[in-house]
Amino acid sequence: MGFQEYAWSLFSEKDLLKTKILVTSRYQCPQLIRRNDELDVMLPEPKIAVNADGEETIHFAGYIFPSDNLGKKQLVSLFRASVFHMSAHVLSLNFKDYEEWNSNKDPRIIGFVISLIEDIVANAYISTWYPDKLIDLALANALALKRIRAIKSIHNPATKLMVALLTEVHMGGLEKFKDVIPTTLLSALKEFKEKTLLSFTDESLKLKDEKLRIADQIYSTVENSGPIVETPSLPHTEKLEKTFDLPQLPIINSDIFLDGDFKKCLEFLGGSFPVNNLDDAWKKVVENEAIQVYESYKRQKEKNEKILSRYQNLIVSTHFKSVEFPEKDYTEYLRIKARCKSEAHRLIESLLVARDAIDEDPRKMYGVLDLQDVIQVIASKSPRMDVFLLDENISKSYSWIILLDASKSMEIVKDFALELFLILGEAANELLLDPHSWAMYAFNDRFYVIKDMKERYNVDVKSRIGGLQFDGLSYMPDALNLAGEIIKTRNENLRLITVISDGWPYGYQNIDTALSETVNALQSKRIDIVGIGAQAQRMRFLFRNHSIVFTHRDLTKKFADIYMELSRIAIET
Repeated sequence: MGFQEYAWSLFSEKDLLKTKILVTSRYQCPQLIRRNDELDVMLPEPKIAVNADGEETIHFAGYIFPSDNLGKKQLVSLFRASVFHMSAHVLSLNFKDYEEWNSNKDPRIIGFVISLIEDIVANAYISTWYPDKLIDLALANALALKRIRAIKSIHNPATKLMVALLTEVHMGGLEKFKDVIPTTLLSALKEFKEKTLLSFTDESLKLKDEKLRIADQIYSTVENSGPIVETPSLPHTEKLEKTFDLPQLPIINSDIFLDGDFKKCLEFLGGSFPVNNLDDAWKKVVENEAIQVYESYKRQKEKNEKILSRYQNLIVSTHFKSVEFPEKDYTEYLRIKARCKSEAHRLIESLLVARDAIDEDPRKMYGVLDLQDVIQVIASKSPRMDVFLLDENISKSYSWIILLDASKSMEIVKDFALELFLILGEAANELLLDPHSWAMYAFNDRFYVIKDMKERYNVDVKSRIGGLQFDGLSYMPDALNLAGEIIKTRNENLRLITVISDGWPYGYQNIDTALSETVNALQSKRIDIVGIGAQAQRMRFLFRNHSIVFTHRDLTKKFADIYMELSRIAIET
């Protein structure tokens, strides 16, 4: 279980189709992205690096940890704090509370004010319903407090006020900022926190009016303090636009759980640390969990690097800039599947019918038991032994590579193309019982590994489908050539490459000629190619075997016929 799976397991909202939770290298700090009335959560992916002394370090949210057990424990605790904080926002934040209040106000101040208020709500939510999670929040706040203490001076009064408000809301304040926040606002913040805590146990208490009242006070105080040039946030919480960067700390070698700042932050949040024997037991459990998550993540990274290394020599003779994995997005995969699930089942059924039609003599002396025949033989005491069904033709004698054109020109049919790609992937997974006999790739001016021949069709593979982005040029000849190099080592009767595209390869001179030569070369090696035109007619001019599809049903009708014919020819020869 790596960090992505760990985030899923920790998150309070378990409906992954509803809420996207993505651990990604695209961001340095957590992000909350509004999607209509829902929120997508982006969490930074920890990065492994080697320093100048050759020592392995781990980077996360602007912090650097050693790769020893203490470093792993504190890294994972900080990661959990981010997950818990964002999870509380997803469950408690309602943008509609602020819709009318937002009008005619500075969007930079609005973002800070709403974030600050909702941070109070999130902390109160966790304190009320999940007090055991406060330890991780306290560690994250203690680390942030050290960075705030390291600030030598803040020249902008508005920035100084906002940093002071952050420390007040998350850590109970800091001596260096004691005169920055007006006394009336301090009292209002304290009163709002108390009412927020009460609202989680008293359903009759509605917070909307209280939120808007404190929002007005915070907004006017910040607005009157001076020009707004940046908005601060804590490293483990959602990043705001043009954020104020806190000073960088050196590598975290000390045990933050023993630090005075940690105890101060934990007490302010209303939490308590395990005592006596529970303390030692808790530390051991937390440390073991952290090591397991980190080592699993590290093994997966090494496995992925090993997979990609196998393609490095293959792309040397192509125009591809690189070979890589797309970003993983399992929620997007689920959304794609929800749109085409029924048609995927329909195609699978059609291909299974094709398999049965091709197999002229289904009864064999070995293979998969036909239970109905077995019962009849036993009941009649017959000496017959041909009670087996052999699935060898399709499951063991066929290999299949599915290619998707993910270039910029395909962006207009992106959703439909991804649905076709997923339908074929689901069909291959059901039809070909050997997971090593098929693979999935995407291409533009880069080559993307979706499912390597040696991988199973698991959550990682499905997440890569969801993470595909459409951009760049279309090096179709190179993709086909690379797929041919991969599949030519297979010994199956039918070696099939299916390519989904709009039929417009482009990116270098004479690319159309290169495509024609590549197709002829593959066919001479008895590698069959089927071009699928995603709402585009041009594929009929590029491939002898083609299927022009404008709906999911078109794919089922047309592709199943082509597949059956190619299967029949392969078995006969």
